[in-house]
Amino acid sequence: MKFDKNKYPFCFKGDQYAKDVVSKKITACKYIISACERYLKDVDNENATFYFDKDAAEKYLRLVQKFNHVKGYWPTKNIIYQPWQCWIFMNIMGFKNKDSGFRRFRTAHLEIARGQGKSLMASQMALYFLALDNPAGNTISCVATKTDQARIVLDDARAMAQKNPSFLNANKVKVLAHKIVHPSSNSVVRALSADYGGLDGLNDVLAICDELHAMRREIFEVITSGMSKRKDSLLFCITTAGSDTSSIGYFQTQFAKKVATGEVSDDSFFSSVYTLDDEDHWSDESVWIKANPNLGISVDLDSLRAKADKALVTPSDIPNLRIKHFNTWISEANAFFDLSAWDKCEDKTLKIENFKGKSVRIGLDMASHVDIASLGYVFKEKDIFYVFDKSYLPEETITKKNNPFYDTCISEGSLTQTPGAAISYETFKNQLREDRKIFRIQETMYDPWNSSQLAQELSSDIEMVKFSMNTANFSEPMKTLDALLKSGKIRHNGSSLLRWCLGNVVAKEDHNGNVFPRKQHEKLKIDPIVAILMGLAGWIASENEESVYEVRGIRTI
Repeated sequence: MKFDKNKYPFCFKGDQYAKDVVSKKITACKYIISACERYLKDVDNENATFYFDKDAAEKYLRLVQKFNHVKGYWPTKNIIYQPWQCWIFMNIMGFKNKDSGFRRFRTAHLEIARGQGKSLMASQMALYFLALDNPAGNTISCVATKTDQARIVLDDARAMAQKNPSFLNANKVKVLAHKIVHPSSNSVVRALSADYGGLDGLNDVLAICDELHAMRREIFEVITSGMSKRKDSLLFCITTAGSDTSSIGYFQTQFAKKVATGEVSDDSFFSSVYTLDDEDHWSDESVWIKANPNLGISVDLDSLRAKADKALVTPSDIPNLRIKHFNTWISEANAFFDLSAWDKCEDKTLKIENFKGKSVRIGLDMASHVDIASLGYVFKEKDIFYVFDKSYLPEETITKKNNPFYDTCISEGSLTQTPGAAISYETFKNQLREDRKIFRIQETMYDPWNSSQLAQELSSDIEMVKFSMNTANFSEPMKTLDALLKSGKIRHNGSSLLRWCLGNVVAKEDHNGNVFPRKQHEKLKIDPIVAILMGLAGWIASENEESVYEVRGIRTI
């Protein structure tokens, strides 16, 4: 798509920014590069369910830049957007669904270092939705855990409206002490927090979640559940990184990163995460722009340089500097397993059929009948462990998800599509009985919570071992798998599904140093890895007990 520089000057700037990022003329992190690649592909995709509305995007960018600055000293009275800002908001406001005509993106995630104007941009968006976008009973909520934080965006919007009398007069907008109202359309901008006490029953057209890293999960969930009541609603999350990786903010940013890189497909989610790449060092000035696209404009280079120089001699300053100024999450819990170690253990020539007659321990994860369910196979020869999975996904779920990654996994054979809306017990019963003819199944570990009936039916032929899904059972297998990967004693066939799921596993040690496999977001699956961990647990247990395999039945660990 081409943008006339004279008719669509701001869209032209944003489009050129994306092209310059992808061509490496502008330094950016991998998440922004991928997001720009996504935009360039989508804007010209005539076969998509959405289209790009140049006029809507340009209208937004033109009108919000008429507002005046409310803080600091600037060369111009009104706010001027840089190309990166034009790119972000032309995405959010320009893409529309072909069927409904409403905005394509229902959630927009902007994560960036401090000083880039997040709250300012959110305030402009609030005023636009209040009075400039054909409002119809629009409720705009500025949301945070604490009232003071929730009021930052609201108070910036109040000040911005008051400094722009033409906006007030032309649209009959009234600025009050605790809200801004547009009486003719019955629209309002307000601040909400946990102190508000009445978050249920909300029906916002725009919810701005400020500093998501500090927001309580229950507040976020109440807000997001209310957003489904309007087809034109938008959840705008703005944040800098934090240190609590059990927070909703961390889960959301992990999801945003995977949407950006294409690991997760979500056409309703816009991702823009400005941060350093893993290989970057925070003291290297050449990479600072990755987290600070407004470096030299709203972020003073000399001031940032002084903070970095101080941190070099005062190490206690480093965590705060990395979080606030380089947008890097710091905590004990990140991805538990090392994907680079996993990649080094790959052997694409491996086939499970080559292990005919070999001893195997199997894990059965049937956590969901309507999503991925898996069998994990763990063979051992000498001191090397060979791992495989057989994973299933219902046809109806695949159709609803419309996830290209799942299609890739199906085509390469790492995921099997099953008919209908749910995976039946018969699928696993038949598979395990077939496996019994091929391999020497030492035991199959299963979760008694959802697989007891299946285990009972198979127990006369296969050793079925109850495996409760708790920290006590998972901690040692997780640590063992991690050690085996690092020592190069795992072999796998390069399954795309297994690699993705391994990278989705996170864990945080408890006070006893124990760990449990968790996922960062409901869309980030870990089921095949859980099944493999269950199988590995069988091998670990077998080393500590005498053989019991002459007697078939059901055991418990």
